Amino acid sequence: MFVLLVLFFLNCPSLYSEKVGTDHARIAAVVNQYVITVRELKHRLDFAIATLNMPNTQESRNAMHLSVLQNLIIEKLQESSANEAGIKISDSEVDQSLVNLAKENGMTVEQLNDKFKAMGITIKTLKDRLRAQVIWSRFIRALYGKQVIVTDGDVIKEREKIQRTFDADQYELIEIVLPIDSKNPAKSKQDADRLYSQVREPMTNFRMVAQQFGAQSGYVGWKTIRQMDEEIAKAIQNLPVGSITMAIEVQNAYRIVKLVDKKLAGQGSFRSRKISMSRVAIKLPAEMTDENAAILANITAHMKGAKGCSQFQQAGRDANGHVEVSPEQSMSSFPESLQVILDNLSPGQVAGPLQDGSEVNFLMVCTVKNPAKDTLPSNAEIKEMLEQKEFQRQAMRLLNKLLSIARVAIADQANSGKSSDIKQVKSLEPQPDSASAL
Repeated sequence: MFVLLVLFFLNCPSLYSEKVGTDHARIAAVVNQYVITVRELKHRLDFAIATLNMPNTQESRNAMHLSVLQNLIIEKLQESSANEAGIKISDSEVDQSLVNLAKENGMTVEQLNDKFKAMGITIKTLKDRLRAQVIWSRFIRALYGKQVIVTDGDVIKEREKIQRTFDADQYELIEIVLPIDSKNPAKSKQDADRLYSQVREPMTNFRMVAQQFGAQSGYVGWKTIRQMDEEIAKAIQNLPVGSITMAIEVQNAYRIVKLVDKKLAGQGSFRSRKISMSRVAIKLPAEMTDENAAILANITAHMKGAKGCSQFQQAGRDANGHVEVSPEQSMSSFPESLQVILDNLSPGQVAGPLQDGSEVNFLMVCTVKNPAKDTLPSNAEIKEMLEQKEFQRQAMRLLNKLLSIARVAIADQANSGKSSDIKQVKSLEPQPDSASAL
């Protein structure tokens, strides 16, 4: 398991109280000969804290510090390996990845940028993360492209395998993997439980949060019970779609798993249900006085008292709210954070007030149609899936090798953090061989 031996205490405030300017060019860590600056670490911490909806306190930053630093170290290792191999990517490719990510979350890039501004963070931090992912993926495909060959026979076998899974329940998963520090397992458990309490909040974007936690975290895909670790399977089977498991100890790590979707044997996926809904957004005042709180309570009572979507929309207009009506569409087309809320609503039932930045939202599901029966993917889709799986396997094997020989040094932030305070850390331990999103 990937273990980073950190040579300073996490609860040292000096790392985060730097003045804006040249101090942020100070070194936080060195990966081989490549530098991670205090500025990079601070921006990534800001991003992690904001996407987790955590209070921006010293305690929160200390809790997130090790995971964020681990992720930055892996990214630096991946990106430097690709650069040394002469791999280049354009800004337009990174921009397209940003477009795709925004679309997955039911937003445009402009809306995503506005949301980040409201949270006090810059979208450049996300673009830096996406750039590292894109260049690593390009590197892996350039390196192993000639080795990854999927034959017609492979496609036929996989198609038969998929056909058999139609007779079993399937579960679509995303997970966050937190390695256990063998030197301080109690702290690892405490950090995992704290993270669980944050990601279980309804408006938290679990997929985006998972991106902050290294190569092992992220999208897992569709799995049957037999394909899961026993501990995960037990937790998942009775979990409602959209819910999240508590931190589960598996293979020297804590795993927090989100059940994105499920397919019962012979049926369509839960997320393929078609719904229509209405949303009312109420702008909050800059300062919530007792009078403003009373007004919001009155608005909430009127919204929750609405009978049907027409009354709900009218109540929103009466409150000078922004009213949106979403036509019938599959549940999977909504942002994941929104799906979790909609899953628990019956037609005509109201959810809210749900605070999202400087506004509160009220939601009502208008209509629901049962899921359509699932169909087999095409041969072309199966081939692409098999190729991606093999590239992921090769990527993890290479990353394990790079980690096993990497030399990492961490700045002693208890002192000045200058280059003279950089202390050598022994080679990182390799990760277990497993698939991971590129």
